[in-house]
Amino acid sequence: MNEHVLRNLLNVEAEQSISKVQIFDEIDSTNSESLRQIQSGATENRLVVASSQTAGRGRRGRQWLSPKNAGLYFSLTRSFPLEASALQSLSLVTAISVVEALHELGAAKLTLKWPNDVLYEKRKLGGILLELQLKEATRFLVFGIGVNINLPADSISSIDRPVVDLQSIVGELPTPEALLAALLNQLCRNLYDYERNGFSNFSRRWNELDCYRLSDIVIQNGESRIIGKSLGVGADGSLLVQTSSGTQSITSGEIFPSLHPLS
Repeated sequence: MNEHVLRNLLNVEAEQSISKVQIFDEIDSTNSESLRQIQSGATENRLVVASSQTAGRGRRGRQWLSPKNAGLYFSLTRSFPLEASALQSLSLVTAISVVEALHELGAAKLTLKWPNDVLYEKRKLGGILLELQLKEATRFLVFGIGVNINLPADSISSIDRPVVDLQSIVGELPTPEALLAALLNQLCRNLYDYERNGFSNFSRRWNELDCYRLSDIVIQNGESRIIGKSLGVGADGSLLVQTSSGTQSITSGEIFPSLHPLS
């Protein structure tokens, strides 16, 4: 990864959003490193990129397998004036940004699984982990993104869910700098839009990409389970589910397809 090449590919929004770029050959986790730097007093908006992670993290404490040069792993840190309640919808905006950027690079037929999994034919291509950190009354948000590029066969077999990589989807892989720039350009453009207009410009875009919208689903959240039909997301990014007792607004949990059609 060459910082000079990367910066030459950034649009105005991304260039203004990134004061410092740090590139690692190997690190425990780009998100963990970003959080450590916030706690140590770093206040500038910055980007942490790694060729591999020894302790990559996903949602719900899951490990994100990050073999060397098999994926793109990065975290963008920005100070954010918004309340913590915005985290839900920002997670969806980030996922939309990843899909839109990959579409531009030739990856067609990508879909989304609430709240932020990027899928191709129901197989996971990318994941997102947003983490909020307070430091001396300033609110920082770390946008962690991982995209599978060229997974070794043994890595695919060791992952406990269906996965896919970019190599299997596009005819020719972009350079690491072109891929990262495309993702940053779209993400920063969308974040500026979100800060000005909120989630209203994104709910329709999410619902068009949602692979489970209008499908019968099960939402598992700890020991609780909700069964119903997904109606897509509402104005705040929560998932709307039609159940036997009415429409419920879901803010956390994991989606599974229902094994039986609902009446």
